[in-house]
Amino acid sequence: MNVIELKQVSKTFHKGLLFKPVPILKDLNFTVKSGEFVVLRGENGAGKTTVLNLILGLIKPSQGEVNLMELPPHISESKVRVGVVLQDTQVPKNIKVKELIELVRSYYPNRLTTSEILSKVNLTYKQDTCATDLSGGQRQRLYFALALAGNPSLLILDEPTRNLDDQGYEEFWEQIKICRQQGITILMVTNNKADWKKLEGLVTRMVILQKLSEVIEGEQLQSHYYNPLASFIQEKPRLYLEWATVGFPYFLKPELLYGLEDESELEQPQQNIALILLKQFWFETLQLVRTPSFLLASASGVLLLPLFKYAGLVSENAVKPLVSLCAVFLFTIIIELLGNRVAVERAEGWLKLLKATPLPSSVYIATKIATLLTLASVILVLLFSVGIWQLEIHQSFEWWSKLFFTIIIGLIPFGLLFLGLGYWLEPKSASTWLTLMLVVAIFASGSMPIPNAPSYVQDLIAVSPFYHYQQLVSWIAEFDYDNQLFLHLLWMVWAASAFGLFASWSYQRDQVVQ
Repeated sequence: MNVIELKQVSKTFHKGLLFKPVPILKDLNFTVKSGEFVVLRGENGAGKTTVLNLILGLIKPSQGEVNLMELPPHISESKVRVGVVLQDTQVPKNIKVKELIELVRSYYPNRLTTSEILSKVNLTYKQDTCATDLSGGQRQRLYFALALAGNPSLLILDEPTRNLDDQGYEEFWEQIKICRQQGITILMVTNNKADWKKLEGLVTRMVILQKLSEVIEGEQLQSHYYNPLASFIQEKPRLYLEWATVGFPYFLKPELLYGLEDESELEQPQQNIALILLKQFWFETLQLVRTPSFLLASASGVLLLPLFKYAGLVSENAVKPLVSLCAVFLFTIIIELLGNRVAVERAEGWLKLLKATPLPSSVYIATKIATLLTLASVILVLLFSVGIWQLEIHQSFEWWSKLFFTIIIGLIPFGLLFLGLGYWLEPKSASTWLTLMLVVAIFASGSMPIPNAPSYVQDLIAVSPFYHYQQLVSWIAEFDYDNQLFLHLLWMVWAASAFGLFASWSYQRDQVVQ
């Protein structure tokens, strides 16, 4: 069985303001069979990381076909038997080692226990430490632990020994030997000369990737086969003869060393989507709870309500200002929680690590929106409660309930919109652009009429989802509105669908992991 297969794959990146094409790979053919241990080497800039990103579905080929476990790699099911260590990834702040492992292991159907995973990389004593507080070597061991979490049959390792101390280095290679004894297929990228000695007796094939600009004739990828039995026979001839009589261990079968074994297709185990949803939502909520400054800022709107009373806005006169205040604070939460945070996750590499796992994109997006709605609900109840108390607003429970659910459900399309924008923006500029979007939203909702605005501006406002959202809230709150209820509902459904597709496409595009 070919666990990895690239057929006539080319990849061209477009860089600079003029999107100048820069070809990296051309007509590449590459396969890894079940049971092999393949090492991919090449100069910096040859495209080794690009090859791994293609294999994992993190980027798409410009031409050709890529399969992982006989499935397209962008499908989450293709990664349920795959463990990965990548470069340029980072874990979120304020999350403990044990919590991170529990999250990632939930993505896999054949997962190991948390204690087994920690024990394999000797991090049990660090399980309650924040992942970002680990040393460089300990963090590299954590990444290897995440790769082992799903009890993989294929490991894809990009410079896995980088930053490891002497003890961690030896422990890593002991685990690699155990993986080989279990018949786990390995694709490793390494230019560390210290690794070459360790690879003797383990590697079945060395693959050299040349820079495309240096390929004069022949293939860009050159394979060199090795026999791991050679050094073993020389060191332990008696044991070799015994095995030759009674049978070789799985990882030393001569036919497997050259990828000649014809295995039937492996059945892909099923993920527990409900468990993944629960764990991912728990993880997102945990990050919120551990950022109290953001929570306090989100709830700071209650401090403004006494000013309303001081200005004489009480009883029925306070309803509209209260709803407007709620809208401003809820959209501010959307900007920070979905826009800015996603931009940071993308820039720091956490999003890249998640995309290399079998976490379905729909689950990731759904839990982001669920986290938004949970926090928004808490803030809205708080603002309503203090508003009723301070501003002496007398409305029925039914009226408050209808207003609450209309405001909360109406946030979904805009949560998807700002989530999608977060994948496009850099962290340094995200706040500026997203705050500008908030200003645009205020005017586009029609809440603040633009004096002497030309007719085309009024037409643009009329087709804005912000305007239709404002009209729905006005209808529920019994403010003045334009009596086009069905049209507003239709536009909000359309906006949710369009922005959902936008968020999904933005999540999957190449630049998210570059």
